[in-house]
Amino acid sequence: MTTRFVHLRVLALSAVLIAASAGLMAARADIYVVESSIAAIAAGSRLADSATIAIPAGGHIRAVLPSGKTQTIRGPFNGPVADLAKGQARNEGVLTWIRSILETGGSKEVTPGATRSIGRESARPRTGFSWSAVPVADGAVCVEKGAKLQLVRAPSARPDRVTVVDMANAVRGEAQWEAGSDVAAWPATVAPRSDAIYHLLLSDRPQRQVTLRVLERLPADGDVLTELHRLGCKSQFEAWVREKLAASKRGS
Repeated sequence: MTTRFVHLRVLALSAVLIAASAGLMAARADIYVVESSIAAIAAGSRLADSATIAIPAGGHIRAVLPSGKTQTIRGPFNGPVADLAKGQARNEGVLTWIRSILETGGSKEVTPGATRSIGRESARPRTGFSWSAVPVADGAVCVEKGAKLQLVRAPSARPDRVTVVDMANAVRGEAQWEAGSDVAAWPATVAPRSDAIYHLLLSDRPQRQVTLRVLERLPADGDVLTELHRLGCKSQFEAWVREKLAASKRGS
């Protein structure tokens, strides 16, 4: 047997092993808990598809399924996690975003190996979830059609102004934050148009670019994360998840 033949066999075997490993990873049906009313399953946990969970009567959890949809599971329930996601196609984009949020600050395995708990939350400033708030930051923002939009900045003790420019038609308008306020009304002269790009110009800070996604109709509750991901509205995706986690922790 020649050295070249052995080398080729090793490469072929490696490819088979990598493909098998990828297939096993793709077949996993872990879920991610964003709300929980029971102590045994913390909000922010990853529940492995091999685990069995028990939810007593009167208790509930809300989880992000492999499809990216969210589902509330109410007690009494006792069964394998894998059964909750049977027949669902995986939404890798949503799962990547949710893992990124939940693993911020590090994580560790928790006995009996069914969950992965979340470390400290990010200390960066965050905007609460809203279908009408437009953060002064780069990125896409999903807004409800007909909503009264507000520009959101970090709280400041001084007043400030911003010029909003619709880059397609050069229409512009100004908005002002009063001292101590973090919101200002979107300028009435600038129409919110879906998929339009707007530049936000501030006197002493870098220019920001925002793309509005104007929704004719808001998604159903269980489809919020899949829709935000589809439209690229990552800041709202994060805000929605963090609000659910924080509400669960306050209630525990």
